[in-house]
Amino acid sequence: MNAPTVLASVVLASGAAAAITLFAHPEATPAPDPALAEAQAQVAALQQQVHDLESRLTEVATARSVVAAPAGDRVEVPTLSREQIAIAVESYLKERGKRAADATASGDGEPLTPEALFATVDGKSFFENQDAWRAAFEAGRMDELIDMFEEAADNNPQDVDKQMALANAYMAYLQLDNTKYQFASKADLQYDKVLELNPRHWEARFTKAMSYTFWPKFLGKDREAIQHFETLVEQQESMPVQDHQAQTYLFLGNLLQEKDPERAKQIWAQGMSRHPTNEELRKKLGQ
Repeated sequence: MNAPTVLASVVLASGAAAAITLFAHPEATPAPDPALAEAQAQVAALQQQVHDLESRLTEVATARSVVAAPAGDRVEVPTLSREQIAIAVESYLKERGKRAADATASGDGEPLTPEALFATVDGKSFFENQDAWRAAFEAGRMDELIDMFEEAADNNPQDVDKQMALANAYMAYLQLDNTKYQFASKADLQYDKVLELNPRHWEARFTKAMSYTFWPKFLGKDREAIQHFETLVEQQESMPVQDHQAQTYLFLGNLLQEKDPERAKQIWAQGMSRHPTNEELRKKLGQ
């Protein structure tokens, strides 16, 4: 795993945090369908544009009538009927739908099937293949993809990659639509499954720990985050050094800083011994 992907996990975790906040208020009214809301907003914008155009046409026609028409004569101002407006809106929405379909088209112009979309995102987090995930979302295929990832995970309960792919799919959907708050909890459970199969799976443990740092304080998840980061530090000491591992020391120190600043400095220094060129750790140590 490379450093940009690791940092992307931090952004995903913040999305999970928003989801947890929603969990704490189950009585809230479910959020409206974002695709419908977007379409309605676009229709309203189009109608406003048409209204502005009508106003402009009226101004032009009126100006012409003042110059050219004899006094007392009335000039009929051209307007757009409701039928014309409806046709314009329908045409726009059809074109928008076509663009979404084109985004998920194969090389010969045919829309990709859910199976083909699955193949493009399987094993990839949102930040490793944003274009493909966004294309699937725009085509309205995310629910189908989630079903496929869940089926693959269910059919291969001992396959670490299949379990992690499902966690990535949950988090990708949450990243694309933060009203899908239920996927934060589902992803967390998937990380547990991955870690049961492979306790040294770095990405699963790190992303799980990071997500806990965004949970409300009263839930006490920061303590669990510290435990997972400490486990990672211990595991990393016996691993080949990789740049992204510096993030473990950085965030563990951040969590410890308030209650145990000396321990935080020790963690940052430990990280510096393995990652001497990491600028973030240098700043933490005042170097």
